[in-house]
Amino acid sequence: MFEEDLLTNESEAWDFINKYGVVTLFPIKGRGFPSLYKATRGSHEEKFKDSWTWADNLAFRKQIHYGKLVHKQVTLVSLEMFPYFYRLCRERRLSETAQKILNFLTENGKTSTTGLRESLGFKGKEKKSEFLRAIDELQMAFHIAIVDREKPPRMTHIYDIMERWMPRNLLEKAEFVSKDEAKKRIATKLLENSVIPKTEDVKKYLNMHP
Repeated sequence: MFEEDLLTNESEAWDFINKYGVVTLFPIKGRGFPSLYKATRGSHEEKFKDSWTWADNLAFRKQIHYGKLVHKQVTLVSLEMFPYFYRLCRERRLSETAQKILNFLTENGKTSTTGLRESLGFKGKEKKSEFLRAIDELQMAFHIAIVDREKPPRMTHIYDIMERWMPRNLLEKAEFVSKDEAKKRIATKLLENSVIPKTEDVKKYLNMHP
């Protein structure tokens, strides 16, 4: 079983993420997977506030990668494992809407959720679902990164393209990693920490990626 109710500060949270290589921010129902929320000590309100604050701070300082990945949930990836996930996930094909958002960010730089929706015509409830699906798609394909939040009261995420945000040495490392090597390194990390206990289950997990 993974550590629970042990983490009391941001440094410990970083060590936790580095230990497992990839953890979700919140628990996934019916899935045994390390969760920063579950590993954080305190009441529900304290765990929620602390785990999200730590994840934001670590990501915005580029100490981890933060975005949708495992079962489309907010996932925290260590810098050690980043090149392998980046290599494996980048082959996803993008929808027209996702490509439109990616092109805008490439040309205009980091932009908030609010700014993207207003600039690209995704205002209104009927367009929100299409926009959110495309944002999830871009995160899962490692094309964009969450780089900050808007100031209160909005507090929505601010995005930028991965190539402009993440350290160049990590991106360059990914260029020299084969798809098979990336799968092997991820599988080894998941197995050695019992994130996924069986080899066949690792294969199922990796089938989530191209």
